[in-house]
Amino acid sequence: MDRLVELGQLLDWYGAFLTERQRSLVRQYAYEDLSLGDIAFHEGISRQAVRDAITTAEAELKDMESKLKLIEINQKQRKLLAELGETKLDERQIDLLRQLTELVSEDDDGV
Repeated sequence: MDRLVELGQLLDWYGAFLTERQRSLVRQYAYEDLSLGDIAFHEGISRQAVRDAITTAEAELKDMESKLKLIEINQKQRKLLAELGETKLDERQIDLLRQLTELVSEDDDGV
């Protein structure tokens, strides 16, 4: 997976655990695709300070995922639901599958 995509996904799920400053810097880097230099200019700090903050935040986010595995579990749930959706189901089962799929999709917002 592309590093910025992974970082964005980690931020979606675990960003609430970062400081507002870390979230802001990582958002600019991952979502807005700004360079370290651009972020440094906008924030009035050094490029190295931006790099250090993003590196620290990324390590914290990855550590949370390695411990909690919320993203991994969600991806497995989605795969299983997709496989289930390919089987022959009665109307009640289809409704339950729809409800489960909606719940899993709501989890995308993370914490």
